[in-house]
Amino acid sequence: MINRKWKNHKIRHRAVGIIIKGGTILLMHRIKNGREFYVFPGGGVEPNESLEEGLKREIKEEAGLDVKKAKFLFEQENQLPGDPMTGYPNEHYFLIKNFSGKPELGGPEKERMDIQNQYSLEWVDLGKLEAKGNLYPQRALQH
Repeated sequence: MINRKWKNHKIRHRAVGIIIKGGTILLMHRIKNGREFYVFPGGGVEPNESLEEGLKREIKEEAGLDVKKAKFLFEQENQLPGDPMTGYPNEHYFLIKNFSGKPELGGPEKERMDIQNQYSLEWVDLGKLEAKGNLYPQRALQH
């Protein structure tokens, strides 16, 4: 696990969980300003927080799950025009198979939901991921 603490507050980092259970994967289904897409749960790493700490906190806040163990997969710069996550130029993806709890939307996502900005957690069959052209980032399917 990567345990760097981020001292540069101007560069935003996002810790992301690719959460697998059986033959399914947990995705965040988003509808924002009429645009529908899927992303992996996660969020911004706070100043002086490690990636692992940020990942565990974000997954707990956003999805109600307690991460027991995570494996670092890849990181990417996210500066693609039109990508829904461009506010975080540095994203760090982790595989999570060991967790407890039942997925339940919470945190800021639940608080800021309205007709134009919707969030829902969905278990999606791994065999159907390739067909989701609106999954960000598509690169995660390679891992």
